[in-house]
Amino acid sequence: MKNPLQKQFDQLETYLEKGNLVAPNVSAKGIYWHIDHSLRILEGVPEMMRQSKPEDFKPKSSLLKFVIMNTSWMPRGKGKAPKDVLPDEGELDKDSIKVRLDRTFHQVNSIRDLDEKAFMRHPLFGSLDKKETIKFLKIHTHHHIKILKDIVKKSNA
Repeated sequence: MKNPLQKQFDQLETYLEKGNLVAPNVSAKGIYWHIDHSLRILEGVPEMMRQSKPEDFKPKSSLLKFVIMNTSWMPRGKGKAPKDVLPDEGELDKDSIKVRLDRTFHQVNSIRDLDEKAFMRHPLFGSLDKKETIKFLKIHTHHHIKILKDIVKKSNA
């Protein structure tokens, strides 16, 4: 049985067939951008967790973290992602994203095997333990899947 993160990963893959649709009233970025960005997060976080050291764990408290982690809702257009998870517009095509999909599949599946003390460092939320990291990844991926759905819906309107 697939876990929710794997199911979301599969959902991202289905949008690859939609091409690079754009709906400016939904997002300035198109389908490929949102898929690639989501995959960069899903690919990079498990690696970050693998390299984490328990003694470096430094959680932070904030109202924004509390709201997002407890409601599973992220506001649109408010976040600023680090440069290393932003796609290069010139390299966004079906083939390059398919390569990233294949690499990312293994990373997503590797999270369950990571040590319980593994964590990710979020630029705003500080350190997130394994359980919080998985929850954040689900929230973040769901956020982009909702944007993808709206892009498709608005581009067909």
